[in-house]
Amino acid sequence: MVRHSVKGLAVLLVATAAMLQDSRPAKAGDAGAFLGGVVAGHVVGGFVRRDKARTQAEMDRTYRAPPPQQAAPVAAPAAPPPQSVEQRLTQLDDLARKGYINKDEYQTRRKAILDSM
Repeated sequence: MVRHSVKGLAVLLVATAAMLQDSRPAKAGDAGAFLGGVVAGHVVGGFVRRDKARTQAEMDRTYRAPPPQQAAPVAAPAAPPPQSVEQRLTQLDDLARKGYINKDEYQTRRKAILDSM
């Protein structure tokens, strides 16, 4: 497709150059040739603009990076199942026995666990 428009452009340029080589002075009757030159210039300009647009579109399709892929959302880790009252009291007893909490904390937390029943 691009080669055809380049060939057409070359033909128009050769024809325009042949007309410009005529060295006689311009006359009022030469208005048709002037207008023909204006039209030819417009046509050639249109060929060039369309050719640039096609080339840019082909470059965009060829070299454009694919859109980034979105990663699937990561599922939140499952919450551990709630502990039973017996398990919570056993854990509290272990903490008190190992010295991680004092006697007052033990009593306060034990009461809170039993009150939650």
